[in-house]
Amino acid sequence: MSNFNYLLEERRARLCCRREIQNECYWLPLSVRASVAGNVNLCMYCRRCEAREDIFLTEQEYKRQEKLIQKEVEGA
Repeated sequence: MSNFNYLLEERRARLCCRREIQNECYWLPLSVRASVAGNVNLCMYCRRCEAREDIFLTEQEYKRQEKLIQKEVEGA
């Protein structure tokens, strides 16, 4: 299981986890949806505190990570 924190904005990725105060959230993709103008919407969740965050990737950004993301989403 990979940590996908690098997909979030740096500011959001570095926030402390609500459950483990001294650690950052451990973000994983939960679902993938097509969006307007060729963008891709990822619903992310924290494995530790179960917080959710929606992020948008360009089609190019998504294609670079597609195999890893799909593997995680299908295993969730």
